[in-house]
Order: sequence, then structure tokens, then C-alpha cells
Amino acid sequence: MSVWLWLLAGLLVGVLNVATIAGTVGRLGQGGELRALSTVMSGFVLRLALSIFVLVVALRQSAAAGLLAFAGIWLGRWTVLLWTHVPAGRCKVET
Repeated sequence: MSVWLWLLAGLLVGVLNVATIAGTVGRLGQGGELRALSTVMSGFVLRLALSIFVLVVALRQSAAAGLLAFAGIWLGRWTVLLWTHVPAGRCKVET
């Protein structure tokens, strides 16, 4: 596997991390604190396991692959967050 493909793998993991966070937040509802906590914690564990898996496999290939995978995860998360950002003046808070 080419070292530069780890950047793409990291980007995909970063985007998947943000997508699962958004999905978890979208499923949270009123009440049911125990269910909400278990949903958040299970999502966290899955995201952490996926990130660790990609980083460990990349680091087994080389240090450059590990750094590129880490950079991909970081860039993927920030790209999605900045792309989906809603300016503060446009955000409506319903009470």
C-alpha cells in the first residue's frame, strides 16, 4: 500500500467520525438519559476503535504512513466541520 493512500484512509475515518457524531446527536431526544448516555458512549468507543485501528496499521507500515493517517483524520474532521458550519446569526434556537 502506498504511503500516500494512508492520507486518504485517514480522511475517510475523519469524515466518518464526524458523520457518526452528527447521527448520534440527531437521535438524542428528550428524556431517557440512560439510553442517551449509552448511545453516546457506544458511539465514542466505536469511533475511538476505528481511529486507533487505522493509526496502528499505518504505523506498522512506517512512521510516514502513521503521520499521514493522523493528518488525514485531522483534516477530514476539520473539513467537514468547517463545511457544515452555520454562522451564529443564522442559527435558530427553539425553546
